[in-house]
Amino acid sequence: MTRCSHQQSPYQLLFGEPHIFEDLLGLKVRISPDAFFQINTAGAEMLYQTVRELSGVDSNTILLDICCGTGVIGLSLAQHVSQVLGIELVEQAVEDARWTAAFNGITNCEFHTGRAEKILPWLLKSKEDGRLIVAVVNPARAGLHYQVVRAIRNCRAIHTLVFVSCKPHGETTRNIIEPGFYLRRMLMKEWLRTKKCLEAMIKYLTLWKKEGQEEPYVSLTRKKMLIDGEEVLIEWEVGHSIRTLAMHRNAYKRMSQIQAFLGSVPQLTYQLYVTLISAEVPLGRAVLMVFSLISVTYGATLCNMLAIQIKYDDYKIRLGPLEVLCITIWRTLEITSRLVILVLFSATLKLKAVPFLVLNFLIILFEPWVKFWRSGAQMPNNIEKNFSRVGTLVVLISVTILYAGINFSCWSALQLRLADRDLVDKGQNWGHMGLHYSVRLVENVIMVLVFKFFGVKVLLDYCHSLIALQLIIAYLISIGFMLLFFQYLHPLRSLFTHNVVDYLHCVCCHWHHQGRTENSEPSFEAETRQSIV
Repeated sequence: MTRCSHQQSPYQLLFGEPHIFEDLLGLKVRISPDAFFQINTAGAEMLYQTVRELSGVDSNTILLDICCGTGVIGLSLAQHVSQVLGIELVEQAVEDARWTAAFNGITNCEFHTGRAEKILPWLLKSKEDGRLIVAVVNPARAGLHYQVVRAIRNCRAIHTLVFVSCKPHGETTRNIIEPGFYLRRMLMKEWLRTKKCLEAMIKYLTLWKKEGQEEPYVSLTRKKMLIDGEEVLIEWEVGHSIRTLAMHRNAYKRMSQIQAFLGSVPQLTYQLYVTLISAEVPLGRAVLMVFSLISVTYGATLCNMLAIQIKYDDYKIRLGPLEVLCITIWRTLEITSRLVILVLFSATLKLKAVPFLVLNFLIILFEPWVKFWRSGAQMPNNIEKNFSRVGTLVVLISVTILYAGINFSCWSALQLRLADRDLVDKGQNWGHMGLHYSVRLVENVIMVLVFKFFGVKVLLDYCHSLIALQLIIAYLISIGFMLLFFQYLHPLRSLFTHNVVDYLHCVCCHWHHQGRTENSEPSFEAETRQSIV
């Protein structure tokens, strides 16, 4: 580890004195090697005097010094308050604070060793005797633990909080926001989305109950279906209410994808990042992350189903439990590994990672437009007398944003083609799928290597090499389930002109053929065989 405490790796005195002594505000302060102390003494005196002025303490006040270090803030204000309670994680710093108090004759101070989130709740309960409590926090750059924030919020006796921070942006703002308003707002949003889903389900059940009733308005629907490898044309009547149900269901599918990739993916990524920084998973955040992961996985699974329906619109498609299970495992591993890698990469490089992530998203966003401009096609106008040119442009921009949002975290299962009236490539484009996963694999490996070699301050208690290996293996397993689905479980795989094995065989044959041509000229039989392949 790059930074150990005295308990993890005890200091050994090689030369000189075991402590440093400093005079500050009339106090003689002892400082150990593992204790924190402001190195600018004059600046520290001004800071502590400012804390006293802002806190407004008096003789009936209990001063709660959280993350107190050597206890200088509390000791400097001890003569102005009834009692000082200090909490500090570093044991050497607490010993220094107790020595300083005893040496300077201060008797109204208590210093406790341990994590503030564990000590603070019971300490506050024992001190709620009517006296006002002023809390002073001076945490490290990582900010306060969320349970400390919660304990401070829940203690009604605390009427003033003085927050001293050497980094007043970022984590300090998160400490103030979490776990109150922000987390409650996110949970409320998830509950509203869940409520909408429940309302939609109730509506579906109501319509399904009417299915057996005879309706005056029906229409005929014809679809092809593969039965024992042969195409069979089936025809059935569809009532008005059932068609309405299908319209609502299709709209729900599209909206769930928009919610999944433009709402839940950013939310899940942010919650993973906050969890990584704070190294704690409260129950509310865990529930929120589970909801978001289910939403994203459901949206990605729908992507596959909708892609099959769009490509094979003339066929009636049914996915069995085994096919759905394979898609779910594939998508869950793909999305989870990808988002965790992005979070670790961002936590390692901080703001330096933003240009890479923005460039990655913009490339996916503008790729369909570049192909559209290169094709020389014209922007469609007055489509079915519903959209003007501006309306069409707005719709296409919205589609490309959703397309980029999906491809940023996982494969969209479709290739967008703006020059086509259907907007998608209905062919089974193995090259596009292979290119996507190859590029993503290279990206993930690069980001994981950046985390392994430069993320020294991220996940200090874990083996970076093992985490990197597990993430890459998880992504490779997701690719394996994807190949398994298209090779053996795709409902219309018999319609493929080539399957996964054929594609890999042709690639291997191409490489093998190039290697042989460098050494010798191929025979006529070999050329014929290669042409057939």
